[in-house]
Amino acid sequence: MDQQRRRELFELCDAVREQTVTDAQWGRLQELVADPESREFYVEYMMMGSHLSHVLDGYHAESNENLAVPGQKMLDTLFQQSVSGDGNCVVQPSGRRWSTLIVYAVAMSLVLVAFWWGGFNSRAREPNAFATVTSLTHCKWGTSTLPTHRGARLAEGELELLEGLAKIELDNGVKLSLEGPVSLRLESLTLCEVSSGLLLAAVPGAEIGFRVITPTSEVLDLGTEFSVRVEDGGRTGVRVLSGEVDVTNRSSGESHRLVETQMISVNASNIDRSDDAMEVSIPSQETRPEPAEGIKTRLITTAQGRGRDAFVWRELSSGYESDEMLLLKHCVSHRSEWDRKVYVSFDVESAKELEIDSAELRFTLVPSELGYVTRQKDAVCRVYGIVDESLDDWDEQSINWQNAPANASAADAVDPNLTIPLGSFVIPQGIQTGSVGLKSKSIREFIESDTNGVITLIVVRETRENHWDGGGLVHAFASKEHPSAFPPAIRLVGRQSNSQAN
Repeated sequence: MDQQRRRELFELCDAVREQTVTDAQWGRLQELVADPESREFYVEYMMMGSHLSHVLDGYHAESNENLAVPGQKMLDTLFQQSVSGDGNCVVQPSGRRWSTLIVYAVAMSLVLVAFWWGGFNSRAREPNAFATVTSLTHCKWGTSTLPTHRGARLAEGELELLEGLAKIELDNGVKLSLEGPVSLRLESLTLCEVSSGLLLAAVPGAEIGFRVITPTSEVLDLGTEFSVRVEDGGRTGVRVLSGEVDVTNRSSGESHRLVETQMISVNASNIDRSDDAMEVSIPSQETRPEPAEGIKTRLITTAQGRGRDAFVWRELSSGYESDEMLLLKHCVSHRSEWDRKVYVSFDVESAKELEIDSAELRFTLVPSELGYVTRQKDAVCRVYGIVDESLDDWDEQSINWQNAPANASAADAVDPNLTIPLGSFVIPQGIQTGSVGLKSKSIREFIESDTNGVITLIVVRETRENHWDGGGLVHAFASKEHPSAFPPAIRLVGRQSNSQAN
């Protein structure tokens, strides 16, 4: 920022604080704060003034009125605009003039002199910064000690993302993706501490030595892409998407090396390794307790046995099909040729060995790069099971809208005489990664009622795209052909049946 711009902003901010700002000055300030650097100048100016008002609370002269209220109101508004990415205006304060004391004026003059010479300016702190906020998607922030607008330079400090997706790039090339809710602390170019939530890290090389610390674990990257999820109580799930990482339990010192697709769970005292892990995140202790003695877990995917997965759409167009993704969409009525449904079959023969206590269906979301998030609100997806077992023998290479078993014409419908509803799940707007699905008694009972060892499920999207001209987001699940993401899966928890035990 040049000296002329700095001087103009200084005078306008001073007029705002003194409540002497004119309409012309206010209009000019509206123009200036559209620039991120000017907006940051304004925010820091008001922060100092508000803080000083609180410090001098005991020196209120004519009343007990809080001097910081107008400034805080403007500051809060500007913070909200910074978070949303707008930042094109600030809220003009009321016409009430602030009462000020001589001690307040003297202190403010000293602080503002320091501010004028750059003592509080973000550029003066840049030598200590080592990361940049590169992308924000539907972000809502909680208590953070670092700036949270796009393009902000970050030094050591804390970030709390309540909702949305934020991406940060460190100066050494490490890329971090924060998926709300998540709370973490940036320590340095080679260290990040996650206290709760989900963090994805992509590290260009093992020589960087990037580490992620959680309450129970330490993850040392060896040149890879991996995710870390910290649940209540500190239980940590680590999954390697590519490359290798070393995971160490901070209490016991036990260490494991993970390679691509492997996952591990780290508790306070031990490490539970599972190469068949299906989720990016680890459910909390309350919803999925540690297995008791005699409890068995069975993971069945569409890649096993007679499993299959595919999607069908009303009017196939060359160039939009993909073996790696299962595409799902419910279009506006005059664009119905783009409707899609997902079919999955699981080989559940091995489930006969269990007395099933619970059954959970999971899909891994992957970006389809088709359609726009802004044209698709939260999407409700409903799952149906085909009850006519003669229809389980469908071919994933030749299945289409016309021959798909138990299909119906509407994008959100199936043949009610051949299917049974098993439940629904929601994909929040803007979310295109992670794991979604449902856990229900209906799924368990549906598996238990099977007699031929195979079940077929149909997934439809009940929520239609919300733009009249179409272009809504096409949701995508990883198929069994996806090179890195986990395929559709059913997780069964139960005990060995008496017949098998004998």
